[in-house]
Amino acid sequence: MVRRPFRQFDVFKNTDKETADAHPYLIVLQSDVITALDTCIVAPLVSPKTIKYFERLLPIVTMNKRSYTIAIPDMAAIPSAAVGNPIANLESERYRIVAAVDLVFTGI
Repeated sequence: MVRRPFRQFDVFKNTDKETADAHPYLIVLQSDVITALDTCIVAPLVSPKTIKYFERLLPIVTMNKRSYTIAIPDMAAIPSAAVGNPIANLESERYRIVAAVDLVFTGI
């Protein structure tokens, strides 16, 4: 079976036993243009939290009628092979997610 490449903003279950309780889902941040790499940039979805004055940095999204914070500061590279089958795609939140990533890397 050939697994289709993941898409940007696909959400999949975190299967890592050590981190899955705190980070039940991961979202692909990496552009569709570079899916051929051995790694993929992801950020965890965690229980809703905010840091005063940094709401833009931690976008809150709804998935399956539950709210999660995308923990942009906790983004990491994982092996592309570890990206599971998507259970959702948060493309509709593109502008808020990209704004949070921009804040991390450019400060704007």
